[in-house]
Amino acid sequence: MSNNKSKGFAKTGMIVSLLAAAGTAFFQDNKKAKCLHIVSGVALVGFSYWHHSLYKKEPGRLKRGTKSQIQYAEERS
Repeated sequence: MSNNKSKGFAKTGMIVSLLAAAGTAFFQDNKKAKCLHIVSGVALVGFSYWHHSLYKKEPGRLKRGTKSQIQYAEERS
């Protein structure tokens, strides 16, 4: 599966689980709805982690302004 398809599936999973969590939040008196609410919340966390892990990790990458701010702070101290 390509990376773009995986990102799309992860986003769709996040949307569906968020809608399920929000929809079941109003029916906490019902035992099945409460269980579905918890499961959809856990699924949302899982899909969010999966979505985050699909992007490149560049540890040395900083915003342009951040590098100059760090250099300025080092020069002053």
